[in-house]
Amino acid sequence: MEKEEILDVLGRWENTGLLTGLPPWEKEELALLYDNVTRVMLSKAGTIDEDVYETLSDVTLPSTRRLYRRVGINFDINIMVDDLLDKVIKNHDKIISTPIKDEHGNISNPIVDFCIEFADTYEDDDIKRKTFTKEQYVERVDKVLEMLRTVLLSDEMVSFVDRSDGDWKIMYSDTKKSPLQTRMWNQKRAVETLHGVLNETNQGV
Repeated sequence: MEKEEILDVLGRWENTGLLTGLPPWEKEELALLYDNVTRVMLSKAGTIDEDVYETLSDVTLPSTRRLYRRVGINFDINIMVDDLLDKVIKNHDKIISTPIKDEHGNISNPIVDFCIEFADTYEDDDIKRKTFTKEQYVERVDKVLEMLRTVLLSDEMVSFVDRSDGDWKIMYSDTKKSPLQTRMWNQKRAVETLHGVLNETNQGV
């Protein structure tokens, strides 16, 4: 897909507010994902009951966004929509039931609950292949902690942490500031890097 087409897709989904709160690179990925998932969902129109299709429309995008936050783009869209449709059919009456307020005044929304449950438990072969094993996860956590320690305790200002290959490289700035300014600067770099690493780790990349 050409860059202009990507920007067009991004602009259309930006206008819906469904990309709010995401960094630029995630907005682009999710916009393209929304486009593809919507295309697959629309292909189901006319093949299923109208009420079921309407409910499928209500849950597809929220489920997609939550699943994306969990595994990134590492899932099969066609299989996901088929599985989502299957679960919508099986749980249709429950999904469209009236929200319930518990004794503490908290309201349980069946549609939201369904989207969360689906996105947090969905798996396919693509997800399984890219999910860290226990050993890989422990190794990655150790690597993250060592990287954070180095960044936070550095006497030099850290520009960024290059994670483009297997060996993370801490890149330093030539700028000189006071020890306190350097510490505060590096704390910000550490937070940014940790956020990125954890997001990638949740996605199993």
